[in-house]
Amino acid sequence: MIWTYCEQWNNLTETPMNPLTPEQARTRHASGHLYTTVAFPDEHSAATVRVEMRLETGYTSVVFMDEYGRDSLDYTFTVINGSLFLETATSYEYGDSEERGGYADAEHVESYEFTIDGIIRRTVEVDDEESKESRRGIDVASNWESVPEFGAYDAVIRRDRA
Repeated sequence: MIWTYCEQWNNLTETPMNPLTPEQARTRHASGHLYTTVAFPDEHSAATVRVEMRLETGYTSVVFMDEYGRDSLDYTFTVINGSLFLETATSYEYGDSEERGGYADAEHVESYEFTIDGIIRRTVEVDDEESKESRRGIDVASNWESVPEFGAYDAVIRRDRA
């Protein structure tokens, strides 16, 4: 996997905004300032996953992208007591659309909000209709991750978190 660094990723152009050298990104990681790292399977492929880190505010996001550069799954973590907790998981489905990146509108959005005390809230949006439900007593042990060292993103980019 090839990692590239930038301040942020532009979904519309599918390109990095304000590219950073690995050294600049490492400095931002150490200070907690915002940076984004984007993974490409090889030099000829489109990006497949991006990690936004902003540890000074306790925020990390991992976004998996589909073959059209669209967000397909988004994990949002928050820092609690020095560890990352998966707070929100959102999946996007685009039906038969082949629109690229940020130009596509999802037909189906399903999100889960987790609390550390085992409450989960599920929201499903299909077209203009929304349904919600919540449950208690959910085991959220798999929602915890260590804050990654710079460049060591394997644990946070695990797609399967069950």
